[in-house]
Amino acid sequence: MERIIMTRENRVCSLLLAIMMCLTCQAQRWTSFPASFKHVGKNVLTDGEYLDSALALAVDSPGITIMHIGDSHVKGKYFPNAVEAALRTALPHMRWSFLGINGACASRFYEYDMLTRIEAAKPDLVIISFGTNESHAPSYNATQHAEDLLKLVASIESKCPGVRCLLTTPPGSYLAKRAGSYRRRGRRRYTYTHTRNENTRLVANTIVEFGKKNHIAVWNLFDIAGGELCASSNWLEAGLMNTDQIHYTVNGYTLMGTMLAEAVIKDYWQRIAR
Repeated sequence: MERIIMTRENRVCSLLLAIMMCLTCQAQRWTSFPASFKHVGKNVLTDGEYLDSALALAVDSPGITIMHIGDSHVKGKYFPNAVEAALRTALPHMRWSFLGINGACASRFYEYDMLTRIEAAKPDLVIISFGTNESHAPSYNATQHAEDLLKLVASIESKCPGVRCLLTTPPGSYLAKRAGSYRRRGRRRYTYTHTRNENTRLVANTIVEFGKKNHIAVWNLFDIAGGELCASSNWLEAGLMNTDQIHYTVNGYTLMGTMLAEAVIKDYWQRIAR
């Protein structure tokens, strides 16, 4: 969580990688949200320069190792698989792995068993995608959430010297409330109403502020996809959210992953190529 000071050697490596990314950028049309999405923001990183020392390794031997950790959005594999596929267009020799747990919060991953698995991967960059389960807690505590993030990042850094982290915010979700019941074929079934999960905005704000305070790059998917007004409804109305209105379809996760990778590629190329 220190400020990065680029050495001359790293700057040379960064320039070489920028050339590779420039060629990728020129040959590629960037992914965008469906036309139905409202109030979307630019697909950019916040404080992406904090990833430079890790990304510069991509042109050295043995190259860069990236690990994606998170909750069920990562466990389901479609999100991290899409990140990997898009990153490989610019980083073909990248080593990649992911680790997700259903129902996990950030606090689950600073436990010994998870840290051991992260350490074994020897990552240069860890993408950290939590927040949905924090937002669904009975009462959200921003202070506790920030403390959990601090402990997680500090634990990863202690196990993996020199590692850089990239935080992502959750995309948005709805809360289900039982509205009634009926019988069908002798069994009681229930109907539900769904309301927008307002805690997602609070969780996203905590992650962004934590990143700024601790010099960590952030991909703020919540704001990019429509923010407080439209993030959740954009995904739902475009048919990219699952029926539980918490998880996403294969196409939804593929879109998220592709845009995350493209944000990393564009951010690094645009800054280093100046």
